[in-house]
Amino acid sequence: MMSSKNCVLRRALTLSVAAGLLLSAAVLAPAARQLNGVVQTSLAAGATPASPVKVWNFDHDRGYLMPKDWTAVSGKWVVLQDSNAPSLPNALGLPGYGLPRMHQVMLWIDSFFSTNYLIAIPNDPTEYSDFTLEAAFNPWGGAWGSYAGLVFRYQDAQNYYVLAAVCPRDYLALYRMSDGHLNLIKQAPADLQRGHWYTFKVEARGDHFVSYLDGKQIFEAQDAGLAKGRIGVWSQNDSRVSFDNIKLTPASQGVPPA
Repeated sequence: MMSSKNCVLRRALTLSVAAGLLLSAAVLAPAARQLNGVVQTSLAAGATPASPVKVWNFDHDRGYLMPKDWTAVSGKWVVLQDSNAPSLPNALGLPGYGLPRMHQVMLWIDSFFSTNYLIAIPNDPTEYSDFTLEAAFNPWGGAWGSYAGLVFRYQDAQNYYVLAAVCPRDYLALYRMSDGHLNLIKQAPADLQRGHWYTFKVEARGDHFVSYLDGKQIFEAQDAGLAKGRIGVWSQNDSRVSFDNIKLTPASQGVPPA
């Protein structure tokens, strides 16, 4: 039979443990309320959580094949092994064909009479309105110059926007493809050299676009032609060009951009 002294000690120990649990709950409660408050405030303002950032570097894709999660709308896009790529060892691009190769020769000849636009897009069907899209690119070849472009608000091969870097004519330009016709919105000079890696970026917010090259803002533009669509990469004619570290950062819906 337990002595009265032991009963008192056991009861005191039980009360001490209970007090400790209550104190811990009191300390943690404000943090939990603060976390919940942030979420509730955001939702009360009509916002939904932003979609996750998506990055493609192609380093786990098989060389000289199309990445499994991308589709070539037009052009012979494949994964290229590049020891100078920003993210080793691979990039996505249009390979060189070392003349004489019939496919490349035909592209070159055909470009005398018409312009070929070469597009690849992710298989993800999500359409985006407001976002930041950026990538590294290398304009390393092409008889008529080398064209590298970020496609956005893509609806089909006849309707989309493209931020294009053109080498060796050295400019950055924003176009809207509308019913198969490429319309210039804004253009600015940019120093570009073949065989060098660069980064470019476009921020899209409604009808307002801001374009960057290597982190430097090049121009702003406005156009209300297309409200939303998919993203991708772009080139022209017989260009040889590579892309790496393609990154899409969707804007939070219902929250004004900073």
